[in-house]
Amino acid sequence: MSKSDYEARKAAMLEDIRAVMDDVEALYNKGVEEGSEEIEDLKTRLGDKLEAAKEKLSAFESDTAASLRKHSARAKKKFREFEDEASEQIKRRAKQADEAVHEKPYYAMGFAALAGLVVGVLLNRR
Repeated sequence: MSKSDYEARKAAMLEDIRAVMDDVEALYNKGVEEGSEEIEDLKTRLGDKLEAAKEKLSAFESDTAASLRKHSARAKKKFREFEDEASEQIKRRAKQADEAVHEKPYYAMGFAALAGLVVGVLLNRR
């Protein structure tokens, strides 16, 4: 369910609720002013609108829940894919570093010594 579809359905439900509230107000006002035949007609229409609003609300809730489950499943799948890809890249980079150290051990020791010297100088400046 897209955001615009969600907003449109939400607006339609709010309009239905407003219509029901208007009918309730009219029923109250008619009950105070007039006889029972018109009141019964208003009660029937109000009951029908309430039932329709309940059905729409129920459908809206189930559609929203289904959409949420679908998006949640999609997000979990994408996260798993990202996790697998990141894990593979880390393993590949670690293997490349290991191969580089084995091919040129003196370069690796020199680089480690240089990095240690830089870190030591930076820490002593404090």
